[in-house]
Amino acid sequence: MLDSTTSKIYDAIKGSPWGIATLDVLTSLRLCDDFTLKTILSRLNKAKKIIRLKRGVYSTYPLMDGFAAAQASFNGYLGFSTALYLHKLTTEFPFTVFVVTVNTSKLKKIGQIEFKAVALKEKAIGLEYQGNYVVSTRAKTLFDCIYIPDYGVEKEKLINVFQEAQLTNKEWKEFEYYVKKFVREKNRRRFEEIKRRIRKG
Repeated sequence: MLDSTTSKIYDAIKGSPWGIATLDVLTSLRLCDDFTLKTILSRLNKAKKIIRLKRGVYSTYPLMDGFAAAQASFNGYLGFSTALYLHKLTTEFPFTVFVVTVNTSKLKKIGQIEFKAVALKEKAIGLEYQGNYVVSTRAKTLFDCIYIPDYGVEKEKLINVFQEAQLTNKEWKEFEYYVKKFVREKNRRRFEEIKRRIRKG
């Protein structure tokens, strides 16, 4: 049984978008003083009522939305097989949620869901909003999945899903921009071969 203040703090987290709230937002509610708030959050975390995603960011537990929780855990965009799923290019639910970041590479597991941050440095570009999520564009998803194939789907399936997706000329130009900017000329054959097979289909 939670006491009144603890219940209010828990309800505030639960009532936040995707069940995720920051310490700043919880502090602004003025439900108690800062010391008491941090003590209650620590207790709720130990009791597995909530989970700390990162410093100053808390979620209800179990998670309401694994994609939103992954995004809140790392500064980046949802990519690779996760982006394929969110773009409806595959129906396979990703049990590892990939977040592309600039510098952070990290693996975190919450319940049955794995969050994997992948540092792509200057290649961590090419994103758009998909509803409430920040996701790699379709062209960047293709590039990323070719660039690090272990985090996407097998090559033949990747070719098939993008044949069905039918990227526009604008999207192909975007894809070609990434290849030209980030891939050395001697390593471009793999990208060109997959592009050729997709467009031929």
